[in-house]
Parts: sequence; C-alpha cells; structure tokens
Amino acid sequence: NRSFVKCLEKMFEKKAYVGIATHDEKLVFESEQLIREFGLKREEYEFQMLLGVDPELRDLLVKRGHRLRIYVPYGKSWLPYSRRRLKENPSIAQHALRQMLGMKSKSV
Repeated sequence: NRSFVKCLEKMFEKKAYVGIATHDEKLVFESEQLIREFGLKREEYEFQMLLGVDPELRDLLVKRGHRLRIYVPYGKSWLPYSRRRLKENPSIAQHALRQMLGMKSKSV
C-alpha cells in the first residue's frame, strides 16, 4: 500500500493525469487525502473501478464529486479475464456475491 501512495505522490508532483485504479477502501481514502494536499481539480485525475465491485464505495466517490471510470470486461475474452482477476483478488468474488444476495458490502 505504501508503494501505491508513493507512486501516486510522484505522479501528482509531475502534474500527470492519474487514473487511480483501486477497490481498496484505505487506498481510496489516502488518495483523497493526497488530492486535497495537492489541491487537484476533478479534471486532473479520476478513480477507476471494476463494474460490480464495491458499489457503495463507487457511489461514495461520485457523491464526493470525483470522476469515476467503470471498467466493464466484454467480448470473447471476458471470461478468462474475469477468472484471472478473481484468482488475483478473491475479495472481488466476495463483493459480487454480496451484491447478488442483496447484501451491503462491508466497506464505507
């Protein structure tokens, strides 16, 4: 997590347009803190999330005025991609299952 934040700081220092791609609540909140510290305008960055993962966090980001890009896997490779992502990050499956069952996520 510390490496993620350090990289984000470096990119903000260089005035790069950054896509902050994470579903990790702690990293989202640390990113928001950096955005405030650097005085960034919403046009200078965006958050990015995978469709269906942590909709409460996604909605909170939008409510707070952040730009948010939703990634939607599609096409003939969507299934292998989705399997790989689930293997890399099993918490995605937990978010998806909770959403299918109509349960609130534990985040936010």
